[in-house]
Amino acid sequence: MKDEIVLTGIVLYTTQTNEYDKRLVVLTSERGKVTIFANGARRPNSPYRAASQSFVMGKFTVLEGRDSYRLIKVDVSEYFSEISLDMQKLCYASYFCEFMSYYTREGDSCNNNLNLLYVTLKSLVQEGMDLQLIRYVYEIKLMDIEGQGIHAYSCVKCNKNDNLIFISAEAGGLICEKCEGNAKRVKRISPTAIYTIQYVLSAPLTKLYSFRLDKKALEELSQIADDFRNEYVEKKFKSMEILESLA
Repeated sequence: MKDEIVLTGIVLYTTQTNEYDKRLVVLTSERGKVTIFANGARRPNSPYRAASQSFVMGKFTVLEGRDSYRLIKVDVSEYFSEISLDMQKLCYASYFCEFMSYYTREGDSCNNNLNLLYVTLKSLVQEGMDLQLIRYVYEIKLMDIEGQGIHAYSCVKCNKNDNLIFISAEAGGLICEKCEGNAKRVKRISPTAIYTIQYVLSAPLTKLYSFRLDKKALEELSQIADDFRNEYVEKKFKSMEILESLA
């Protein structure tokens, strides 16, 4: 008999496999994105019923199969139940999970990814948080974790760090005044936007969402995040379409 394995993770999404069973896609720190089958999870008296929902975080005790795992026990640390009570927050959380799912796969080292998703969901349920700011920061930070970060401390062309007044998603980052003509789709960038990007790239995850931006700066950050996502991410996300339809 195979040994039981304990995986720490967050449920990205779930699907119904038959009348009573569910399939969970879980981002884990130990084994990346895995599929876990929760037999009987839809039965009224199932011990897995509450724990087999999207956004639940905990320790999942499983048995390993050929291509998936079978759930044995769950010790939940966070339900994030507030998310399901707010349609807008539910759409944001679904997008964050879908975006994370795009980047991760089984066998990946996902400790940073899991921690990012956790602090993002925690920020999402806090009162008074700017949900759009959370989204753009999350996108920029996740792309950085996955090796597609913005070159934000010097010119991506000449590597000098003065007169950084432009940015190009195609080039991968900041462009100085002298190198503007050597890059395509160049846009002017403000000092506030540069500082914001540098903060997002360097801040510890626990401090990632501890700042605010005015409307103008947020609009600039949104355009930068959109440009880099469109440049490096091929997939069109269903959850993003729903999210933007609510705007």
